Amino acid sequence: MAVLHRVDAVVVDNYPDARPQSGLRDADVVYEVEAEGGITRYLALFLEGSPAIIGPVRSARTYLVDLARPYDPYFAHAGENDDVWGPLRDLRGQGFADMEEILGVPEAFWRDDSRDMPHNLYTSVARMRSSGPKHDWPDRPYTDSEFEFSGPPPALVDPADVDLTFWNDYRVTFHWVGGAYQRIIDGVTQHDRENPTPYRISSIVAVWMPATVLDSIGDLRMDVYGKFPAMAIRNGHAALADWIASGPDTPPSIEDGHGRPVALAPGQIYIEILPQGGSVTIGKNVWSH
Repeated sequence: MAVLHRVDAVVVDNYPDARPQSGLRDADVVYEVEAEGGITRYLALFLEGSPAIIGPVRSARTYLVDLARPYDPYFAHAGENDDVWGPLRDLRGQGFADMEEILGVPEAFWRDDSRDMPHNLYTSVARMRSSGPKHDWPDRPYTDSEFEFSGPPPALVDPADVDLTFWNDYRVTFHWVGGAYQRIIDGVTQHDRENPTPYRISSIVAVWMPATVLDSIGDLRMDVYGKFPAMAIRNGHAALADWIASGPDTPPSIEDGHGRPVALAPGQIYIEILPQGGSVTIGKNVWSH
C-alpha cells in the first residue's frame, strides 16, 4: 500500500550518553549496525510514524548510506567520515535527499542544551518533510514493496529471551512480555526519553554481514548488497533465512531456502546487522557465522 510520504531515515546515536533516545518507539524499522570503538548506531526508518523528536542524530558511514538508499529516503545525519564525503556528494548530484546538518540542511535540526554535545542534536519527521522540497527533494509517496507480513504463529507458552552478541562487552537482549519483545541493553529496558513505556517489537531479524577494518581509527567497510545468512524471529519462533539485498534501487527481502518470502509479524521490526562471530542465543540454542 502506498503511503503519501517519503521514508525518513535518521542516523541515531547509541553511545551510553545518548540513552534514552527519542523517537525510536515510532520507527517502522530500526537497523542496528556496528561502528568504531565497540559501539553501534541505529538507522531508524519512519513512514507511518511521525515523532516530533528523533535523536540524538550522529554522523553517517558509507554502509549506513547504502542501507538507506533502497528506500529513497530523506537521509538525516550530522557529518560523515572522510571516506563518505565523496560518495555522498556524487549521490546528491543524482538526486539523493542527503539531509546533512552541518553544511546541508541545518534548518531540519536543533540542539538540546540539556545534553552535552555531540549527543544533543535532534530532528523530526515534520522538519524533514518541510525542509526537503526547499532543496528540490519533493516529499513524494513511497510506493515500493515492503517486507512480507502475516498474522504471527501462536506464541510459545514462555518464549526464551533472544540474546544477540556483537562483541564480548556488547549484548542486546529481547525479552518477551505481553505479546511483544522488549529490548534491553546493559540491564536497562529501552524506552524513549519522552515516554517511559518500553518499546514493543514484533519481529527481530538478525543478519550476518562481514566487515573489514580500514585504518587505525577503526573505520569499517561493509558491503551491504548481496545475499547474507539471516534469522527471522517472532513470537518466540526462529526461522533460518537469507537476507537478499540486490542493490541500491530495490528494498531488501527475507527468503527461506526455497526462495519464498519469510513473513514477519505486523509491528515494529529491528534488523540487527551482526559482525563476524556475532551470535544469536535463544534458550540453549546458539547460532553464529
